[in-house]
Formats: sequence, structure tokens, C-alpha cells
Amino acid sequence: MAETVMRVRPTESSDYLGNPHKGLCTFQHFNGEALYPGNFWSEEGPLVDEEEDRLHLEELQKVRNHNIHRFHYPHWAKGYLCTTVSYCRWFWRELEPSQGNYDFSMIDRALNLCKERKQTLAVRLMAFGSSKQPQVPEWFADICPMIKNHNKTLDQTVPDHDSPVYLEHWGNVIKAFAARYDDNPLIESIDITFIGPWGEGAGDCSVEQIEKFNQVWSESFKKTPRLALIGGDQFAVGLKHGSGWRCDCFGDARNPGSAEVIRSLSFNHMYDCYPEQVYNAGAQDAWKTAPIHLESCGVPMDWYNAGGDIDFIIQQGLKFHATYLMPKYTALPEPWLDKFRYFCKHLGYRFVFRQAMFDLNMQPGGKWKFKAWIENIGVAPIYHSYDLAIRVRQGDNEQIIRVTDEDIRKWLPGDTIVERQFGVDASFKPGMAEISAGLINKEGQVKVRFANTDQFQDFWLRLGFAQIVSS
Repeated sequence: MAETVMRVRPTESSDYLGNPHKGLCTFQHFNGEALYPGNFWSEEGPLVDEEEDRLHLEELQKVRNHNIHRFHYPHWAKGYLCTTVSYCRWFWRELEPSQGNYDFSMIDRALNLCKERKQTLAVRLMAFGSSKQPQVPEWFADICPMIKNHNKTLDQTVPDHDSPVYLEHWGNVIKAFAARYDDNPLIESIDITFIGPWGEGAGDCSVEQIEKFNQVWSESFKKTPRLALIGGDQFAVGLKHGSGWRCDCFGDARNPGSAEVIRSLSFNHMYDCYPEQVYNAGAQDAWKTAPIHLESCGVPMDWYNAGGDIDFIIQQGLKFHATYLMPKYTALPEPWLDKFRYFCKHLGYRFVFRQAMFDLNMQPGGKWKFKAWIENIGVAPIYHSYDLAIRVRQGDNEQIIRVTDEDIRKWLPGDTIVERQFGVDASFKPGMAEISAGLINKEGQVKVRFANTDQFQDFWLRLGFAQIVSS
């Protein structure tokens, strides 16, 4: 009896895929730009400058001329690895130079550069920095109660975090940003920030006020993933509102001490802070619905020079089910580059198309059965929406079938079985039809690649052929 079902088992690929929404991030920069020198970095995000824009365009053209076609995304800086996410921070002074007058031109420029350089933009908006960095706008300091910040520096005056004025005006910045960008597919994530310098938590704020600020974020950002900083009440309340989390000193395993060394002489974040904070906050499963973002403690070259255990650091990052690593856009230690490649390859999601089964015969205007086994071999789901799609192509005629009731954001590590019956377009003629699969955006382009070989140039995964038969 003739076979009536086609069974296909695509070959798994071990290549780096350059997929969006995961892996290494640039910091205050975009693909192809020069790295920060040494172990230096800046907390001030890129602004709009006509001369700087001209140089960026010239730089981008060099990138295109050099290697833009290698993996269909621009070349990366020497000493770094390829990235699809840019992480940038901006201070309030730049965002609202006068009361009620918002300037988001630097955000628009950053998004344009991300689009050019095949990246998305992860954002932190900061009310103020440390004592030698930008503070709150002068107009705001004149109307808000200001106090000494004894949690960070004795010479810094900061807003009273519990002041209704601070909640109102900093909250208005967040609302205005969300109204403009929450629906933008190039926005990767937003940090929840309101306590202390850089919004990293070094300051006093009541639980009641923390709750109110989180309401502002959760009500404003309906589509953009939100990230709470690990630690304290801001962490616990953020999680309660459905946020993911981020840490700002990942990789800090210095001063390991010994059983005989007192804790005050052997504290580090990887042993004494992060595991305990995640456990106490009940954050072990937060990754299932929102991303985890790791920012390096200092820069990785510091870890290397201190004799750090990179294997332990990587193991901990994968254990946390992290999606991103942001190492300040400084040169990575050459002897560790392969380790970082491994880390970035396994961060976040990685979808392998294991098997497809479908009716060998297709009748125009009739029904067609399709079944797939897809495995996520990464450590987290994807947090942005794309449609699983099946493409039936016969010459110039094609039908793209979106499986709109399948939410790929729920593809946790492990197996997913997709089994559906689809209608076949009546326009097909008797003969062979090519079958392929892809994860597509609203425009019908494959943006998320399966970790399989035998892909077309447009990244659709070839699954084989079916026979169009007459009724």
C-alpha cells in the first residue's frame, strides 16, 4: 500500500544563529562601533548629534562593505561577539529638559540605528546618577522635597522617594515613554527604576510607594517585558506584578575565602547574594513568563585578571535561565572567547525542529493534516510574539498558513507538539508542492531561525514535498 503520510526529521545545526531577543548585548553602542577602552564604560546613553550621526552613517557603510552578508547581520567589533540586542540608559535631565516637555529624539535615533544594525533596544530610564553624574532636572529639584542619600554617598542630595511629587513626575516620564514606544517591536525590554542612583535600589522607599511605582510600570507597559532589579522589596513587588529581573554584578566571585574566613572578608554576589535573593523572593520560576538579564560586575577582563572561574559563572547564569548578558561593551578575554560563545549560544531559547508529519496528498480546497515536534534546547522561552507558519509553494503560487492559536512564548525548555488540520488554497494545480516551516513576524518574514540545517536563503526550513491531487 502506498505511503500516505510524509515523515521528515530535519538535521540539527550547531551553528550560532544570530536570532533576536537573546544573547550578548552591546552597551550604549550599536553593532560595529568601537568598544570602550580598557575597563571603562559610561552610564550616559547616546544622544542626538548631527556630526555624530554623520560618523555613524560612515561607520555603518564600512560595516556593510566589510562583512554584512556573513550571517545576515552587521559585523561586530573585534574582541567582542555578535549581538542582536543593544542595551542603553538615559537620564531624566535629557528626557524632560523642562517640565512637561519630553524629548525622546535620542530614543528614536537609537531605534533607527538598531533597525539598521539588526538589533532591538533594551532600555533603562534613570531619574539620576551618582554624585558626579547627572542629577534630577533642576526644575524638578525646585518643586520636590530633596534629602541626603545616606545609602550611597553623603554628599549627594536626592528626591525623597516617598514624595507624591516624585511619584507623579517620574511616573509621568514613564507613562509618556510607554505611550510612545510600548507597541514598538524594536523595544526589547524596560527596566523598572525609581530608587537610588541609576535606579538600582540604593535608597529608602516604603513598600507602599514601591507598590505605586510598580503599578505605573505594569499599567503603562502592556507589551514590553519589564525587569525588576534583584534585591529587596523592589524585587519582590516587581515579581508580583509579573516582571522578570536583572542583576548588575553578575560574575562577582571575588574573595571566595574559605571555611575559616569570616563572611565580611569573603562576600561576593555569586555566593552570598543572588542565590539567596532569588530563593527568598520565590523568583525561581519568574523566567517562565519574563526575561532574566545579567549585567557584568565590572567587566569580564576583571574576572579574568582576578583568576575567576568562568565555568562556574556560566553555569550559574544558565541555572538562572537567563536570556541576556551585558558585559559593558568592553573587550572580552581572548582565552575565554569560546566560553562566551558557548554561553551566548545557550542563553535564552533555541528551537530545534525535530520532526514533521503531514499528509502526502493535498487536495485544493480540501483539508490537510500536519503534525510537528519542536524542542526548545535553550534555557528559557522567547518573550516576543511570532507566528509558527507553514508555507506551501508551487512555482510562483504560495500559501502561508499562520498557526495563530499557537503561542511560541509558551515554548519552555523541552518538547512542544503542534498538530493541526489546515485548509488548502483552491488555486493550487495538480503536481508537486514544496512544504517549509518558519517563525514569522507580522510582515511574513522569518526572523527567528530554527536550529536546523537545510534552510532557504529567506530562512524558511525545508520540510519536503506533498502531492497536489485533483478532486
